[in-house]
Formats: sequence, structure tokens, C-alpha cells
Amino acid sequence: MAGKAYTPSGFEPDAHERFYGLTEMGDEGLRKDNRLQTQRRPEYATYKEIQEYRKRGESYILGHYSYEMMYDIYPGIEDKLVEGSIDTHLHIYPDYVPRDIDIIELAIEASRAKMGAIVCKDHFFPNVNGAWAAQWVVDQMVEKGELEKACKVLGTHILAWTYHVDQIHLIRKYPNLGYVFFPTMTGRVIRGAYAGPPMPVLDRKGNLKTEVKECIDACAEYKIPMATGHTGLGDSKSRLALCRYAHDVGCKMLITHAGVIVSRGNSTVEEMKEMAQLGIYLDFQANCFLPNMMHPAVNPNTIMDIMRAVGPENNIVATTDFGQPTCESPVPAWKHFIRCMIHFGFTEDEIRLMVRTHPAKWLGLEA
Repeated sequence: MAGKAYTPSGFEPDAHERFYGLTEMGDEGLRKDNRLQTQRRPEYATYKEIQEYRKRGESYILGHYSYEMMYDIYPGIEDKLVEGSIDTHLHIYPDYVPRDIDIIELAIEASRAKMGAIVCKDHFFPNVNGAWAAQWVVDQMVEKGELEKACKVLGTHILAWTYHVDQIHLIRKYPNLGYVFFPTMTGRVIRGAYAGPPMPVLDRKGNLKTEVKECIDACAEYKIPMATGHTGLGDSKSRLALCRYAHDVGCKMLITHAGVIVSRGNSTVEEMKEMAQLGIYLDFQANCFLPNMMHPAVNPNTIMDIMRAVGPENNIVATTDFGQPTCESPVPAWKHFIRCMIHFGFTEDEIRLMVRTHPAKWLGLEA
């Protein structure tokens, strides 16, 4: 229910601020933050004093009770921003493992939320056929009057096993293709992912391999967006080489997990701004922002701080990266993420850039 039902006297002045859960990874980090909070917290504060803390954006210092006094933030405040929004990073069943939701259920939920589009990923194989089927279902529901409007349902193609360019020539003919991305759980691009042979994008001289260039060239020719995948998560040379070559040939490239890369010290805010000036898009996902069973102890302020430092205008594409069965379900997580952006102080225009304008430009869905 909207917040107005609970505050008949009207809203208090907006109090956008940092989040209460000031935590770092690990138990020691949690204990350390708790000690810091206790040291800064006054023994007693009146209601009036609490409101002064809130106006300064510091109610998190006072703890749980005071932080709950967010009359200006309520479930549903994000609905108008969810309408027309696009989540480009989802892991949905059918997949190689169970997922929280299947692609048809997700398409229906996203359509009911009036989202503009969803893009589902698979770490190993193309999933455009499932996207086409889910699109058919929601289109039929609209025709029968069971849905007001159908969201666009897109799948992806991953360069999981080879960089041979013929796969780009062929996948372009399939309907409901959102984008092509570089290896994630194959190619040994991250530690612990050993499926398939090694697939470096650079040769021994540090230059992009010919076959990698050919794939980027083909995507540029066919106007197919691309993403770095996990390639370059900890290897800035590979990441920057992909992005700069994509810029040179006119391919629309997105840096997957850009927020995580910066938070782990594998890139800088200034480097991300530089990439944005080259027309590169930057993926900032809720998966490492909202505490969940994949990331049970996170500082929810970190990703927001980086987003603010980079600047929403610099091609930030907000996503969820959800669909895991132990985490929040994708559409509620999307609403939750946007609501938290509001609370953190991003304006409606800034949020629309990140959840609608930039993803639409990257995917070529501006119309």
C-alpha cells in the first residue's frame, strides 16, 4: 500500500541518505562496523533531534529505530520508474542449474510490472529460442485481454567455446536476440571456472586476437550489442582492449559488472568515465548491492557511492543479475533496487537514465 495511507498528515521533507547496514565482507568487518556505530551513537536522542539527523542524511548513526523513520520512502514509490524500464542481466530457467523463475513466468511478471524489456543470459549456450517462446506467450495474453501490455523478451548468445566469427553470422538471423557476450564460466577467464579450453582475447604480444576482432567487427556490422562478460573482471588489459577496439569499429560494448570491478580495485572511477566518453556502457547490478545468499555481507552504500561518483549520465546501465534460487526474485529485486536508489538520493531523471534510457540505447530499443 502506498505510503500516503500511513501518513495522513503528509510527508516529511525528503531524507535521502546512506544505508544503515554499514558492513564489509566477513564477520570481522561486521563486528568492526558495529563497534564504530556504537562509538558514534548518542546515548539518547529526542524525536526532534532524530529528525535533524535525518535531514543531514545521518540517521543510520542512530541505529535501527531511527533509520525506520523513512516516511518519504514506501513500497510502490518506484512503480512509475519501473514502467518502461529494462533489466539486461537476468539468469532464468531453462538453464544448466535450477533458477528462481522460468523465462515465461518472468515475462508475465515483468509485463504486469509494465517493464519495457528483459534480457535473459545463459553462461554456456544461446537462449534466444526460449525468449521467442516467452514473447509469444505474453503477446497472446495481451491479445486475450489478460495483460495490458507485453514487455519485450530478449535472449543472448555467448562466445562460450570459440571465437569463430561464423556464429555471429548465424545468430543474427535468430529472433529475440538481445546481445552477444564474451565468456563468463568458460574460457578460464576467472579463477575456478574451468569448463572448456582457455580462451584469452589477447595474443602473446598483448594485442587482440584476429578472431576476437572479427567477432566485434561482425557485431558492429549487424548492429548487435556486445558485453565483456567476465572477461577482464581482474584483467584490465583485456577489458580495455575489447572496449577500445569496439569504440574504433562502432560496436556498442558494455562492461559487465563494472561496479564490482571498481569496488575490488581492478579499475577506477576515472577509467570508467573515460570508457563512457568512448561510448562504452557500464553494468551496475543489484546482486552485489542487496544482501543475499550469494553475497550475505555487503555494504549497500559501496555500489551507490560508485554510481554517484561515476555519474548516472555516464552510460550506467542498472541491472539485477538475479535469478538464483537462494536470492530475491528478479522483478521484486528490481523494484527494491530502484526504491533504494530513490532513498539514496538519485533523482527520477537520473534513475530513468540508468534503468531505461541507457539500456535502450545500448540494445537499440530507443523507439
